[in-house]
Amino acid sequence: MERYYEEYLRKPASDDQSVRKPMTSIGLVDENSFTRECITRSLKEADQSLDTVAFKTLDECVREARDFDIIILHIHYETEHYKKNGKQFDVLKELSVISPVVILCEIDSPNLMAEALESGARGYILTGSTSLELAIEIIRLVRAGGTFVPPTRWFLQRANQKDTSSRVTTTQQFTPRQMAVLDHLRLGKANKVIAYELAMSESTVKVHIRNIMKKMKATNRTEVACRAQTLLPSEGGIVGKGET
Repeated sequence: MERYYEEYLRKPASDDQSVRKPMTSIGLVDENSFTRECITRSLKEADQSLDTVAFKTLDECVREARDFDIIILHIHYETEHYKKNGKQFDVLKELSVISPVVILCEIDSPNLMAEALESGARGYILTGSTSLELAIEIIRLVRAGGTFVPPTRWFLQRANQKDTSSRVTTTQQFTPRQMAVLDHLRLGKANKVIAYELAMSESTVKVHIRNIMKKMKATNRTEVACRAQTLLPSEGGIVGKGET
């Protein structure tokens, strides 16, 4: 069975899949050598359509002759560069004119997220709770013109206060099979992997995802996956195989 699974995952992508994944040029700015190299290698190995060029400083990135589809700025708040004068995101106003900017940061702070968006960022990825697969989906979302902010519990509570028809969702609204699919979406797994691990057909998985999106009033699977982070436990997720 394990051999079958490995062969299944190695099947070449269809023409339709290749159309949906055009080459994306990324300028990665990270002043720390170790994380800069790790992120660059991880993106390349996870998705060959991501062409990543790494820089130590923003100035180096700006001086690069080529235009990037996305600029990823990894912020380390332990460094003095981002503590000075409390103006962490001033540079984004200039940078966002060149390309859409996505922030990588470990700090889960609504104030920092709001400041980043107000300064021109189009995405804010929490490095402590976001999987590599989900981060890539967020990058694609921003490249397509979207904006992403992590739906933290603070975010969901605030949305609930503003709108009585809030998008806040509870696990009681889902069937056991939908919960299992939701748990796999949270981990950034592809439909064919979800289908294999839950012993479903891919068409059934797609039906479950559509129903989950309706219940969450979500517009895409990335939004569903990120909201699932607040609904499901971080460890010991739901597992199970069987009929729909």
